[in-house]
Amino acid sequence: MSRKGMKSMIEIVYDKDELTEDNIFAGITLPKNIRQIGVPSGNRRIYIEDYVMTYLNQLANPNSTFARGAILVGETVKGESGEIVFVSGALAAQNLELNLEETTFDGETWSYIYQEVKNYFPDLEVVGWFLSRMGFSTTVNDMIVQLHMDNFAGMDKVLYIMDALEGEDAFYMMEGDGLRRQSGYYIYYARNEAMQNFMIATKEDAEPKQEDEVEQKDEAVLRNYRKIMEERAKNAKIERMNRRLYAVCSGLIVAVLALGIAVFSNYQMLEKMEYKLVENGIIALENSIDLTEKKTENENSTEKKDLIKGQNDADKKKAEIDVNKVRTAAANLPQYYTVQNGDTLSSISFKMYNSVGYVAELMEANELGEADEIHEGDKILIPSIQ
Repeated sequence: MSRKGMKSMIEIVYDKDELTEDNIFAGITLPKNIRQIGVPSGNRRIYIEDYVMTYLNQLANPNSTFARGAILVGETVKGESGEIVFVSGALAAQNLELNLEETTFDGETWSYIYQEVKNYFPDLEVVGWFLSRMGFSTTVNDMIVQLHMDNFAGMDKVLYIMDALEGEDAFYMMEGDGLRRQSGYYIYYARNEAMQNFMIATKEDAEPKQEDEVEQKDEAVLRNYRKIMEERAKNAKIERMNRRLYAVCSGLIVAVLALGIAVFSNYQMLEKMEYKLVENGIIALENSIDLTEKKTENENSTEKKDLIKGQNDADKKKAEIDVNKVRTAAANLPQYYTVQNGDTLSSISFKMYNSVGYVAELMEANELGEADEIHEGDKILIPSIQ
């Protein structure tokens, strides 16, 4: 596809005065000297000039390890039943290099593009764009489709994708609400002086630069890309760690609360049980857990302690009670019931006493008022009914 010399292609093969014999494209002048790629079909065709193909192949050099892009210029010609997009020029688009996620077509970018088109291709207009992505095949993703729809609106705008690593290329055009891959296209040969002059000018601009300077530029762009990727990975890692830490802290808080509730509940149960044992003379005061001493700040602690000591003095002889008596007394100690989902005091009364007539006793034993509610998981004291 490369040219051996400018003079060998002087022949004009694009005569606008000669009409095609194809009824679909009646009224459109087609080049004679063409090469067909694939099997073009439909009422829309794409013709791309050979010098443009040479330039795009240079951009998609296999030595390039990241994305390259170009703006395609030419003209769209409509016939009676169809239309043809002629791509007769291309300019490199620096904003399409490396990372498509960072690509923007802002006012400044378009201003530069239009100025370049005016300088090198004053008689042509933008007809689409070119994208080279090494090793990514020629399929389009949502990001590429969005870039096309946002910046190259129109049914007559084309997208040309090339993957030099796989040796694949493909044209796309809008159809319906998305990009559709074309089944083929044509390469035509013409006296394309504008493209020749552009290639010569850009080559002369590049010649003074040393090869290592070009490599350094590529490496700088690549380093910047890696820095962006590393920063994103670092932020994602920090976010994951924060989520895990939040989950662990939440679990610890719940566990501590549950443990505190359980300890407090068990402490109350132990205190009531010990008090009953001492009150009934089953155990001696000196062998019990002196909970009253832990409540010295309570106004009733002194009276309670004196009462227990008085009872202990009166019942010292009962301290040597036999094992059977202890077991019998322990069996008569108050029971506790764990509230289940849907329980009420009436249903608990029926479960424990086979009667719903002991709601008042349950409320009194648990110091519950008319407005108090019970919840799933609560411990309810079940008093002994004589």
